[in-house]
Amino acid sequence: MTKEKLDLFFSAEEKSGERKINRLRLSFLGVFFANELLNYHALGVVEYRLHLRAVWTMLAWGLYGAAAWYAVNRAGLYARWMKYLSAAADALFLTLTIILVEGNNGPLVPLYFVLIAVSALRYSFKAILASAVLSALGYAAVWRWSFGNPNLVPISSYAAVINMLILALAGVLAGYVARKMRLLVLKFADSQVRRELAESALSRYVSHQVARKILESPESEALLGEGRRTHAAVLISDIRGFTAMSDGMDPAELVKLLNAYFGRMVDVVFRHDGTLDKFVGDALIVVFNDPLSQPDAERRAVACAAEMQKELEAFNAAQRAAGGRTLGVGIGVHCGPVVAGNVGSATRMDYTVMGDTVNFASRLQGKAPAGAVYVSAAVKGATAGQYSYEELGKMEFKGYSEPAAVYRLAGAAG
Repeated sequence: MTKEKLDLFFSAEEKSGERKINRLRLSFLGVFFANELLNYHALGVVEYRLHLRAVWTMLAWGLYGAAAWYAVNRAGLYARWMKYLSAAADALFLTLTIILVEGNNGPLVPLYFVLIAVSALRYSFKAILASAVLSALGYAAVWRWSFGNPNLVPISSYAAVINMLILALAGVLAGYVARKMRLLVLKFADSQVRRELAESALSRYVSHQVARKILESPESEALLGEGRRTHAAVLISDIRGFTAMSDGMDPAELVKLLNAYFGRMVDVVFRHDGTLDKFVGDALIVVFNDPLSQPDAERRAVACAAEMQKELEAFNAAQRAAGGRTLGVGIGVHCGPVVAGNVGSATRMDYTVMGDTVNFASRLQGKAPAGAVYVSAAVKGATAGQYSYEELGKMEFKGYSEPAAVYRLAGAAG
């Protein structure tokens, strides 16, 4: 998430907090006003002159509160400087109220702490600290005005200083908590962005579902980091006669044809939770059992190969209907030990698998004619009873001194 987006996010949160403070202010003043009327008219515990002062001060405070509520909550007007104005206004009106009703030692004084606590809804260390400083200054004014009033017991200098220090400390602590919450949000946002980028990168090789599983795995760092030796089933497909066909095609048409073909094939691969190793020209290399464990890797690979040939038939039918070119694809599937990991430079890394298993899968694919799926003896053994195969005997392969048994997929059993 960019700095601009985060600033917009916190600005929106500050505005939301200011709306809440506006509602709380009006609710408090409503309760305060009702309590004042009860004390004067019903209980008779308040002098007329103090009652009059309290009513006028609360009316002025309420007028400001209503204006702030209308501006922010109804009209949607908000700028970040408003939170400082609001904090100053609340501290000022509370100080005037305490002074005018001669309540320097009464129940209104702790409301300074309430102002500081409520200012935490602004999610700003500076705004909370400003509220604390203004509250401390307001209390200093109450302390100053307590001297010379025969109706009041003066606040001692020691008590006043301690109270102001406690107000300042309360602001620092509340601001610290707000800052930690802000940093937590930033950390979470950064983590989410990194996760989305990692999932986006992984989605080049695997389906989104598998990408999420990899990222949620406790071993995700190991899976995405250094190379490892593992057992894998490797599927390699290749378009037959592609070189001759491409020589006579318009480049744009060729790219469009390949993109349409690969789009369908990759969808099939991801449906079987295969890992897309790479495209090599017109060839496609797919891995099963890495990076996530798949005990039925061989079955998945054979099922994927079978569906790829079926999907190719549908693709060719659509091509014929549109007067386009059709394709023939041979597929080879082999399983065995591989080395897997991210390979490349400091600026560009790509997932790949290496080893004799990959080489033999490539040789096997080279023997398969269009429309066929050739598998090795190892794959046939791992999928015995699940698929039926036609035995083709032993074949010679370039780079291998001994001929190897080859089997052609005939169909799924049952």
